[in-house]
Amino acid sequence: MSQVEADHSSGDSSGSDEWAGRRRRTTITFYLSDVLRNRARAAYRVTSFEEQDASWSDMLSKALLAEVERRERIHNLGEHFAGGEEPLTPGRPIGF
Repeated sequence: MSQVEADHSSGDSSGSDEWAGRRRRTTITFYLSDVLRNRARAAYRVTSFEEQDASWSDMLSKALLAEVERRERIHNLGEHFAGGEEPLTPGRPIGF
């Protein structure tokens, strides 16, 4: 369980800036394959009740948070990276 989920499930949202941030919503646009989208939709439809997903967006937010926390843990000693409010560079990234 992530710290955000722990704060929420324990009812302790008073001191959690991150949990407050989850309540302020924004939209993002990104591209993914039809295959992945359909796989994710199927997983959501079958498991949303058991996983207590409030919505499709809630499931996708959980998935994104899990990847962000993984990268923070591996690449930044588990700490948040700086500069999160800076816009990303537009356009396609240069190949690896």
